[in-house]
Amino acid sequence: MQPTMPSDIRRGFKSTFKRHGINPLTLRFESESEEARYQSFVLDSAIFHIRYAYGFAAILTVIYVTLDPFLFLDKALLDRAILVRFLILLPVLLSQIALTYSNLYKSYAQLSGSLAIFIFSVGIIILSFRANEAVIIDNYSSIIMILIYAFFVVGLLFRFSLIVSALAITMYIASLAYSSDIGPAIASSLETSLVVIFLLMGLSAYQKELISRQLFLTETRERERLSRQTQQDATHLEWLRTFARFLRHEVRQPVAQINSSLELLSLFANGDDRVPEFLNRATIGTQNVWNLIERASRATDVEAYVRERQHERIDLHALLVGLVDDFRQTHSGLEFSLKCDHPILIHDADPLLIEQAIQNLLSNASSFATEHSVVDISLQPRGLEAVVSVRNQGPTVQLDTEALFGPFSSTRASPTSEHHGLGLYLVRLVAEQHGGSAELKNLDDGTGVVASLAIPVRGV
Repeated sequence: MQPTMPSDIRRGFKSTFKRHGINPLTLRFESESEEARYQSFVLDSAIFHIRYAYGFAAILTVIYVTLDPFLFLDKALLDRAILVRFLILLPVLLSQIALTYSNLYKSYAQLSGSLAIFIFSVGIIILSFRANEAVIIDNYSSIIMILIYAFFVVGLLFRFSLIVSALAITMYIASLAYSSDIGPAIASSLETSLVVIFLLMGLSAYQKELISRQLFLTETRERERLSRQTQQDATHLEWLRTFARFLRHEVRQPVAQINSSLELLSLFANGDDRVPEFLNRATIGTQNVWNLIERASRATDVEAYVRERQHERIDLHALLVGLVDDFRQTHSGLEFSLKCDHPILIHDADPLLIEQAIQNLLSNASSFATEHSVVDISLQPRGLEAVVSVRNQGPTVQLDTEALFGPFSSTRASPTSEHHGLGLYLVRLVAEQHGGSAELKNLDDGTGVVASLAIPVRGV
């Protein structure tokens, strides 16, 4: 059977790498929660620039008040403009800026933005028909353009904001068209609105640069994810190579033993007393081959099982108490001592995997512990990790301790043992899957071995 590329890598290549190089990333969300997190990320950035736009509108309001004495000599008109800008426009703009800092704005950005543009548009129409003053219309036209720009940013996420913004522009043009002073109104509006448009183009260019940067960072993260996936695949391929070498080396001997025994059996089958011995050796060789196949199957199942982990919060102290009680009942020839000063909670962990890993540590210690000795179990914090240590008195480890965490590694004396050398291997897999580590070393006094499992408290 041909090996197939994992689906997530296949999707990554399709979305990121094109025929002529790397194009802008087409985002593919694996779940609704992931899409919601991305939407929140973009909305946070949009709100940041909406505050800039509203603040810019407020600054323009103050600048107009400063420049108006040089443009308008009518004191009554100037006083009215100041009243409108400071008592009506500026408070509304400042309240809009303050509103963006609340979670309510993020939840109802579409509604609040629509209401803001609609209210300002109605204000333009009222002033156009009642005042017919170009200065007031021009002031509002500049402000409404700022709001439209800000709302277009939100329109990246909410589609019908484009319709509301277009409606506001239509209302603004209609108010100018029906004004009795249409000529002065348009002339005055164009005079300052062109300046505002120029500044808005600068803000738009900055916004475009920011979005491009976000796409670049997103694509970079996608590449990093693909790189990690490739590294994991390389590790898995190396495991397969090791497995192939293991089979070539280990299977050859039992098969040769079976063949030679059967050949000898055919030669001495006539009443020879050695026939039962040959049959027994053939049986043992067959059992060895069966155990090798079983160990390979178990190793593959272990890796698949560990990768599909759950994400829950677990109490390590309660878990250890239950496991130690079980071992006390099933291993009457040993004494189990648990030391834990206070409960330790692990966030974002798989309780079944953690339980299986600790159970393997206890099982390994129980298998090699001296009869009627004490197996010491401890749970203690170490920095940002929780460490479970299991000490047993008995034979020390003569081999490389790191090698014992690999698949098919075992120090069992019997080649036909039911143990398949996967206990510590699973412990290492569980530790790495949770962002932790596993360790096995001899005691300093040479009386036994200590195995430990370290898991981050806050997960990965």
